[in-house]
Amino acid sequence: MSLTAAEASRLALERTWAAIEDGACTVLVDSPPGAGKSTLVREIGRRYALRPLRQQVPVVVQTNDQADDMVRCFLRDGESGLPAITVGRLHSADYVPPPDIAAHASVTFSPTINTLRNCLVVVATAAKWAMVDHSNEWPFAIVDEAYQMRSDALLPIGAMMARLLLVGDPGQLAPFTIADDTRFRGRPLSPVETAATTILTTHPETTRIPLPVSWRLPHHAAKVISNAFYRAPFTSGTDVSARRLEVQCHPSNTCEAVLTAARTGWAYVELDDIIMPPNDQEAIFTLARLVRDILKAQIHVFDERGSRPLVPSDVAVGVTHRDQRDHVRTAMAGVLRKLGLPYNAITVDTANVLQGREFEIVLVWHPLSGRRDASSFHLDAGRLCVLLSRHRQACIVVSRAGIRDQLRTHPATDPVWLGESAPVTDGWHSHLTILDHLEAHRV
Repeated sequence: MSLTAAEASRLALERTWAAIEDGACTVLVDSPPGAGKSTLVREIGRRYALRPLRQQVPVVVQTNDQADDMVRCFLRDGESGLPAITVGRLHSADYVPPPDIAAHASVTFSPTINTLRNCLVVVATAAKWAMVDHSNEWPFAIVDEAYQMRSDALLPIGAMMARLLLVGDPGQLAPFTIADDTRFRGRPLSPVETAATTILTTHPETTRIPLPVSWRLPHHAAKVISNAFYRAPFTSGTDVSARRLEVQCHPSNTCEAVLTAARTGWAYVELDDIIMPPNDQEAIFTLARLVRDILKAQIHVFDERGSRPLVPSDVAVGVTHRDQRDHVRTAMAGVLRKLGLPYNAITVDTANVLQGREFEIVLVWHPLSGRRDASSFHLDAGRLCVLLSRHRQACIVVSRAGIRDQLRTHPATDPVWLGESAPVTDGWHSHLTILDHLEAHRV
């Protein structure tokens, strides 16, 4: 008998817990977008901390924002009826706690680990854990975003933590460095490899468990993203008819792309095949016009939570470069001002910043749009995956035509490093798979 989405997700969590209870030294959980990765981290952390031995669990994250979000989620879990636990927030000396958690009775903030001994869970960035006295030891720890963590960030803390649960999304953006990394490329334990890859190399017996369900991506998006970017397939946690967008105003008042996205979940706005600079003004104008049409279309959101009007904060625009972001924000500010909305009513940012966030509708400026070549940066499968997997309802992609020819006529020119692990997915394969899908939704 086939499992429901909820049962499959629960089974993956229980398999993870069983591996930890059986004494596995390292466990790696591969999570697709919106698969409940943070929920699993908190559930495993809570279970381990509340065992009869009451042992403290370090939770390693990559940024202060992620650490604060993790603390918030632990607090919400306690308020929702789950067993409450004391949470420590280990931080740098100049860190200022966000107002919403600063005075919470269940959280203790401190720049030193010794003052957090009574906390069952301690959350901090990898950079802060590296500053902890290495005479400290923990029998078990959790590393969140293990595919976005560089190996050199794991090295200073691994010796303090006897067993590790690593959780991350293998299809998202890999960590990077602005330093010259050629001296490290191809080495079996390169410091610029991901923490997850290094653990798999040094501990080949690692228990690896995939999460099988995305609760963010709708039915019409999960299979596309899974086929293009992931080795372990996953499905959507919602049924075909569970989510939909209804445009309330007359169709003549909006554009075809918005109607197509509302009807099918996807729309591909293809501009003329012209090589353009990164700040393509026609692409910027098109994105601004689409946002205007979306906000004027009186869209209603229907999903498993109920129904409600679409609000500006439900909409995001994803771009590749920061200067593109700035130009799009400027164009959006004019549109939003005419609609009586503040300049920052919608989110406009790069894939690196949007990673981990979700919205109802996402507009994407294709990384290869208008380019003469297909460089490794713009061809990065993780970048495209992030941009196309932020939405719960619909995604609209804007691009210059000619991407297929661009991919065919510009083979890879980057050096191949012997001994370096192959990427999870090939950029050419991912881009062509997505292009095949998008062309069926061209407007």
